[in-house]
Amino acid sequence: MKKTLVSAILGLAAIASVQAQGNINLYNYTSLGAVANPIVYGVGSGGTLGAGVSAGGFTVGMYIAAGNIATAVNSSFTGSNDAVTGMTLATGTGATTPLGDFDPGEYSAASEYSTGLGAAATVTVVVVAYNGASYASSNIRGHSQAFTMTTTGGTEFAPNTGSFMNGFAVSLVPEPSTFALAGLGLASLLIFRRRK
Repeated sequence: MKKTLVSAILGLAAIASVQAQGNINLYNYTSLGAVANPIVYGVGSGGTLGAGVSAGGFTVGMYIAAGNIATAVNSSFTGSNDAVTGMTLATGTGATTPLGDFDPGEYSAASEYSTGLGAAATVTVVVVAYNGASYASSNIRGHSQAFTMTTTGGTEFAPNTGSFMNGFAVSLVPEPSTFALAGLGLASLLIFRRRK
């Protein structure tokens, strides 16, 4: 009797904890067979400008934060200043997926992502796409504007990021040495102009 009662209590606790998980989906493929807000090629990305990114080594991921901090994040997000923006790179099941595996500009994680928050929690999300080992170290990358979503739990169908974000482009990121050379060129022009 005691064993059955303990098993029943543990089972109910497990169900409650599953239902309390706040989930979102990292995908932008709609049930109508279309891509919502695709990720496209930008300047220097190696593809046709404005065309959806096709399969070829790009990964989609996301940075998340609890609450609505979208306005603050949009003014300072770089993907490498997590402490400044309050955003955390999502890791684990459903946190990343290939870009353009099925249709150009489309991404679709196989599993829901658990935010670690309860159901009906507000989260701020920035979707990122990159061609290297990480967003911060990639030379071709891009990110969405920050947006908010409300998590779901239990057996409810989790909301997808593609319904909340605007599409964006992946572009070549200039190396810091490019900026340094441009600065030196500008300084020399100013010096020569003053001498005349």
